[in-house]
Amino acid sequence: MSEEQKENGKEPAANTPEKPEAGASTQPAEKAPAAKPAAPAAAAKPAAEAAPPPPPPAGEFGKALEGAGIPVSHLGPDAEGIERIDIAPADLLRAGEFLRDQSQFDLLLSCSGIDWKDRLESVYHLYSTKTHKSLAIKVTAVDEHSPSLMPVWPAADWHERESYDLLGIKYDGHPNLTRILMPIDWLGHPLRKDYKVNDPRLVWNER
Repeated sequence: MSEEQKENGKEPAANTPEKPEAGASTQPAEKAPAAKPAAPAAAAKPAAEAAPPPPPPAGEFGKALEGAGIPVSHLGPDAEGIERIDIAPADLLRAGEFLRDQSQFDLLLSCSGIDWKDRLESVYHLYSTKTHKSLAIKVTAVDEHSPSLMPVWPAADWHERESYDLLGIKYDGHPNLTRILMPIDWLGHPLRKDYKVNDPRLVWNER
């Protein structure tokens, strides 16, 4: 207490909280509303489907066959630039004769069988010793049957027998369609996709 306060007989005021001014609200300040969560991002729209690739270009020999009234499917060139065509079994012999006589394909190089699980296919490779051009022909068997090209190119003989032996393609019109690699009493065709590692037909080897 100061000397001046003692003389005046007054006690110093205690520290008391200030009273709110008249008219001021005594309610606590309202909290700001919580921010709403951000809306999820819209799902990205699926990309538009790509346009289908253009059909393979028609090759020289496919066009020639079509000009002769023989329908073909153009498959485009292979990795080596060799023209490939697909021919229906019913048109194969007529197409072969045309290619031999008009397009000068005097040599059949090979016939390979393929098992695609849902179909059997033969692929013939032709060559012309005069023009030095090549052509690949694909033929899909119907119920495992396909016409033999032996009447057109005798070289098809052993090639078709091999495809028959290993894959079971039956070449109608072949004069001697018998096994050429496997034993004559072998069961089944070992390059077919239905052959298993422990296939019971393989017991022939254990005799």
